Amino acid sequence: MNRKNYAMHIFFIIVAVVTLFSQLDAKVIKFSQKPKFSFEINTAYDDNIFLYSTSYIDDFKNQIRSYRFPFETYDDFIVLLNPSLRLPIRLGPLKPTLFLNYKQYLYSVNSEKSYQIFSVTSDHSIIEPLNIELSYLFLPRYLIRYYRNPSGSSTDYIGCTFTEHLITGRLIYKWNIIKIKPFVRYEIDNYKKNFDFYDGKAVRLGIDANIKPHKLVRINIGIERKVYSADGPVPDISYNENNAFAQIVAKVPNFEKLSFYIGTDIGQRIFTTDNPFSIDPYHKDRKDNKYSVSIGTEYQVSRILQFSAEYFLEKRTVSTPYQIDIEEIKDYNSNRLSIGLKFNPIMLIDGD
Repeated sequence: MNRKNYAMHIFFIIVAVVTLFSQLDAKVIKFSQKPKFSFEINTAYDDNIFLYSTSYIDDFKNQIRSYRFPFETYDDFIVLLNPSLRLPIRLGPLKPTLFLNYKQYLYSVNSEKSYQIFSVTSDHSIIEPLNIELSYLFLPRYLIRYYRNPSGSSTDYIGCTFTEHLITGRLIYKWNIIKIKPFVRYEIDNYKKNFDFYDGKAVRLGIDANIKPHKLVRINIGIERKVYSADGPVPDISYNENNAFAQIVAKVPNFEKLSFYIGTDIGQRIFTTDNPFSIDPYHKDRKDNKYSVSIGTEYQVSRILQFSAEYFLEKRTVSTPYQIDIEEIKDYNSNRLSIGLKFNPIMLIDGD
């Protein structure tokens, strides 16, 4: 699809969804509250969109074996278009809330890197104060970077892309100043034919918590364990991964429209292949350590308009017990600076 048509495409999706729900028989489904529509537009500069190591970026700049880099730039400006719809409905005695979300990431120069995310979430109260949340996320196509074509010549590099399905079940329990959210996720990744040995499934278990010790302060923390089983057999990217994150959000005293936050995410991935080093040197006994830091601010301009800005830094270090050049190839640093606007008007559909 031509990028000029994306905005119109998104607009028609929104109109179609709103029209569908507004025309449903009131005896079958009702709105328990007014549906809410929000729209976010965000622009960002990313200095390493393919997550290349410093040595690879230097090779690109100096056009060393340039066939490895069939793209125009290693950095880019990105535009995010994010419409979402909140639908508090009534189905007889049940009152679930549906959230429909669509994200479109548009890369200004490297258009082949652009991608979309669709998701739908249902949040339903079981017994106060316990809620259950079910969601499904679909990523139709995502380009990681360019790798040598396993079926081609040594100078034939093609994009490695995959499709992802992610199903999540989450319990939400609120007690006093704490909201606890244990979850389980099931992930299915399907790679492009040339890289289908990366295909796999993952089970992800974790728990998030929100703590509000003061009306102006909120603390978000969480941990997750992921076990990924790849089809392989060679290369075999099966791994176990542990992640932990923490974030502090604080509003400015006497000026609560303005808030600041700082957060960090730490993770370690340990590859679990049984293949010997001689046939799978880049995964045998490999460990990836990843760190990220985000610093941002949000300002509530008005009831329906919010401004945001963020700086995000991510770093990965890779190691194996073998003397190969994996650090030179796999280590990377990435910086991203973004600013955005979010609109939160209420849809003109009456509730009860």
